[in-house]
Amino acid sequence: MGFKLKYRRIGTFMIDMAIVQMFAMVGRDIYLGIIAYLSDGTGITLSLNDTMALPALLLLLMGLMVLFIGVFMGYQWICYRLLGTSLSRYLLSVQVITIDDHPLTKQRYLKREFNKIYLCVATLGLYPLYSGAQYLAFSNPPWHDRTNHTTVVER
Repeated sequence: MGFKLKYRRIGTFMIDMAIVQMFAMVGRDIYLGIIAYLSDGTGITLSLNDTMALPALLLLLMGLMVLFIGVFMGYQWICYRLLGTSLSRYLLSVQVITIDDHPLTKQRYLKREFNKIYLCVATLGLYPLYSGAQYLAFSNPPWHDRTNHTTVVER
């Protein structure tokens, strides 16, 4: 596998993440606006010296992570329904295929994408860096491809 395909494959992930980040920022602002609206006028304050500060901040961050995963999965579902693949893969002419005898169904494709975004969020963004470096240097397929028996090829 040549460097051209490797960089196009990594580029598709970066483009997808940039698109999802734009939508997630809008969702984040709405989410934080709702929290601010609900707490306005209730007399609830949050101080870093307060005993509820850490659980409230943890809940806020967990909500943002779940929101990001939801936006990413929604984006992937819409793209799969309209294009059969993500927008970046469509534009860069690569596609996801299976390496076993089972066909690539919508459920399997979305499970692969969920595994990818879950690993990215769970490792706080280190999974794409690690798997990309392993893939470029040693041609080791990423974990989300190994567990779902898929690969990405040129169209």
